Amino acid sequence: MLSVEPDLFDWARREAEDAPPRARPCKICGAASAPFDVVDFNKSCDARLYPSGLCGVPVVYHRCPSCAFIFTGFFDGFTSDQWARHVYNADYVKVDPEYVDARPRTNARELQSFLPRKEGVLGLDFGGGNGLTASLMRDAGRAFQSLDPFGYSDVSPQNAGHFNFCSAMEVFEHTPDPVAALKSILGMCTGERLIVFIGTAVHDGVVTDATRLAWWYAAPRNGHISLFSRAALARLGADFGLDYASITRGTHLLTRGVSRWTARAMLLRGKVLVQAGRLQVSPQRTGQNMRW
Repeated sequence: MLSVEPDLFDWARREAEDAPPRARPCKICGAASAPFDVVDFNKSCDARLYPSGLCGVPVVYHRCPSCAFIFTGFFDGFTSDQWARHVYNADYVKVDPEYVDARPRTNARELQSFLPRKEGVLGLDFGGGNGLTASLMRDAGRAFQSLDPFGYSDVSPQNAGHFNFCSAMEVFEHTPDPVAALKSILGMCTGERLIVFIGTAVHDGVVTDATRLAWWYAAPRNGHISLFSRAALARLGADFGLDYASITRGTHLLTRGVSRWTARAMLLRGKVLVQAGRLQVSPQRTGQNMRW
């Protein structure tokens, strides 16, 4: 069984003082959001959901009636030390064995497929963990750096505030404050033409009143505490003057100064190339007429 430190139970008892749980303001649009479901802290992304059994710490999720954002306030106020001890600890690799090496490599291949050309792209991998994704992008000839509030960062002073492409691969489901996370990203990016590539699964058509949070992606032990709908992502971007585009459940663009056609063409191109398993694409053949 995955270990849970005793002080997490003390934290849970303080949370339980608000029993029965009341509505909370949506973290994206502010609408009063009623409790939707409660799961055990040990619920993970494993297909079995509770491969290590229950630990007895309840985590309440709320659902917004306006933008359908699903979130929990359980981790609000967590310090960096608490995150490190209770979530991203030595046992984390047991619930997410691919995060150290396999996923960064997959993310780099996917980003190479989506980006139409190398020239003119100054990329930032936000929430990049150990920095491997950005390193692999540089190996492929792309200008990329990494920024992770709890991991590796190598952003140079001359690039801060000038990035025009930002990837956030499987990051936003981990943040307790999506508005603050996007604000942090934009603070590192240019105020002009910009693409923010968000990789996170949306719950449209998956989570219902009947199924509640049986969805595997709703997993506090993995740190999956913010669950998005397309409407929630669109609202999040709109509040910062960004347009939203998506053609799959897992890849989304927030853009500024980019036409809807260009955004959708980038997503479609990436989807085709990812499915075809192509790692490198010649810009002379596929990107020559696509200016992003």
